[in-house]
Amino acid sequence: MADTRTFSIKELPDVTSPRWKQTYEAYGRTIDVDVEIMIPEVETAPALKVQWAPALEDPLRSELAAEYEKADKEDNKHYYRFKSKKGHTLYLEHKWPLHGGTQKDKEDFSRVTSDESDLIRFDPDKAYAENNPMTVREAAAVVSTHLQEIFPDVDIQLDTAWITGAVRWKRNKKILDDRGYYHLNMRQCFHGIPLMASICETYTDPFDQLWGEILDEKDAPYMYILVRRDVDHGLVRGSVYSEDSWNIVAHLYAETELLCQDMPLVSFDAVKSQVEDLINKGYVRWINSVTLGYAQFKTGNMDDFALVPSWVVWCEYIPAGPLAEKEYGVNDSELTFDCNNGFYRPLIINAQTGKLYDPESTEPGRIICPDLSAWQ
Repeated sequence: MADTRTFSIKELPDVTSPRWKQTYEAYGRTIDVDVEIMIPEVETAPALKVQWAPALEDPLRSELAAEYEKADKEDNKHYYRFKSKKGHTLYLEHKWPLHGGTQKDKEDFSRVTSDESDLIRFDPDKAYAENNPMTVREAAAVVSTHLQEIFPDVDIQLDTAWITGAVRWKRNKKILDDRGYYHLNMRQCFHGIPLMASICETYTDPFDQLWGEILDEKDAPYMYILVRRDVDHGLVRGSVYSEDSWNIVAHLYAETELLCQDMPLVSFDAVKSQVEDLINKGYVRWINSVTLGYAQFKTGNMDDFALVPSWVVWCEYIPAGPLAEKEYGVNDSELTFDCNNGFYRPLIINAQTGKLYDPESTEPGRIICPDLSAWQ
């Protein structure tokens, strides 16, 4: 890193290139990078401590449960569902078509199918699903509006999106619904800064094998039960057909403590070479986004998580690097950013020190919040 000077988050746009646009050649593969460097428009970059947000409290919880139960019984063509508990802050399904889950007449949703397309590069004001006049931005507004009706202080922003085409029965291809609809991943924001990733998501081993299990003793004293919800929190998933047909799954965090008022940060230009090195070595095949956002770390307390300003690069990372073709049979980028691509993950760079967290690291304490320094 040639330049390790630090800046305030307000100064970063003046010292950071607005886009990363470059073509790389690695192992016979061409990698075209063309992404905006996203920096929140805020005054400070604090570090925070958070916990899982609690379930809704009565009387609102009971009122919503009764309202959705009544609507579901009265409507034979749609689903209405409500759930709120610790670790699963909110689940709402409002006037959702029957093909969205197990049918009320016991038909199974696995008997229906629809085409899905990831929107890799898109204009949210122009992109829309098949036979659906609603744009991606309008669909995202539906999710935000209904979430904030219940949690008015929660701020979310669109991260990734994919769309579907018509829904058909697998057995005879008969169309159940000719409208396409939207799947949206939206990030919870704190102090105007989005939570972009968990440090657990960046490592190749052992995290992808040990969901729900206790880590090896080599991680003592940092042993903890690693559950999928640790990386789902701070993420809101929404599916939208229209303004009155949607569902929302929200795993929210609640801020509990300010760990650091404002942190000095390095420019992405100063740390980009570490990602370029992984591209040139055959480990990174495409870049989807680069954001100055929060990365979630563990603390010494099972119930607490630290959110630390970080450079988060979502990309396709192949652990075997140039040997991937032989080991995985992967000849080209899959170009997907959902559960269908196990190689889609974040590279996380400590925005205070400029050091990239090595995805292949097995060092004890690699998931624990780093030392924090504020402006003097």
